[in-house]
Amino acid sequence: MTWAIIAIGFLVPVAVGLLTRFQPMIAGFLWPVVVALLTAIYVFAIEPRGVGEEPQKIAITFYALFSLVGGVPGGLVGWILQYKRTAKQAN
Repeated sequence: MTWAIIAIGFLVPVAVGLLTRFQPMIAGFLWPVVVALLTAIYVFAIEPRGVGEEPQKIAITFYALFSLVGGVPGGLVGWILQYKRTAKQAN
C-alpha cells in the first residue's frame, strides 16, 4: 500500500505536467494536501469505529507524507518533461 501511494504521488505531477500547462512542482506539493483532506474525510466521517474508539488520525499524516515523498520527485520529473516538450515546440 505504501509503494502504491508513493507511485501515485509520483505519477500525478508527471501526468499534470504532460497533459496541462499547470506547473508540475506545484501539483507535486498540492497532491499531498488533497490526499490529506480525503484521508481526513474518510477517517472522521466514513471509517467504521467501535463505541468510544478514537479515529486513527495518524493515517492522515502517514498518507500525506508518503504522497509528498512521491510528489516532489514526480513534480521535478514532470517539470523537466514539460520544459523539454515546450522547448521542442518553440524550435
